[in-house]
Amino acid sequence: MMVAAETDDHVAFRYALPPTPLASAAMEIGHVAVTVDLRLTGDLDVLATAGPDDRTRALTALRTVAKGLMVRGLGSPTPSVSASAGHRFTQSHHDFRAPNTITFTGDCAIGFTHRAVTIQGSATYALSVTALPTGNRTPVPDDTASGWFLHHEKELASIGIVLLVAAPVTPARLTPRRPA
Repeated sequence: MMVAAETDDHVAFRYALPPTPLASAAMEIGHVAVTVDLRLTGDLDVLATAGPDDRTRALTALRTVAKGLMVRGLGSPTPSVSASAGHRFTQSHHDFRAPNTITFTGDCAIGFTHRAVTIQGSATYALSVTALPTGNRTPVPDDTASGWFLHHEKELASIGIVLLVAAPVTPARLTPRRPA
């Protein structure tokens, strides 16, 4: 992936992705409350055309990173994640945390242009799905990933597509990129 470089007519920034979820969703399906959190870890290169509002335009473009994030196939061992900006998500692993959460991890390639601001970078992603019983129900004491999937697969499969709600961009994490 090409690295953004500052020129006379462009200004380069670096955006450190926050340690908090980039986007989330919560819903109740039948007797199960489901939460979905997506975290991205890494740095993004941001290249904006030079001008008095280059930082503001860079921050506006960064909002597009979390815009239109969707998850399909929550009831499967390999849910797919997509974004309206065209990020490429590649799952490499899933990990179960007893008693109610499974986390899918992998890599995310980001590269797009929004109103003359180019954003590029590679990040790792973690998609956490938690299913908790609602009301007076108690969690099933099954501490295996296969048991968790079997117990919740109908509810999760009935969800179909989940549109994640983006968290706000953190302006302090956008810093000028210094020449190497």
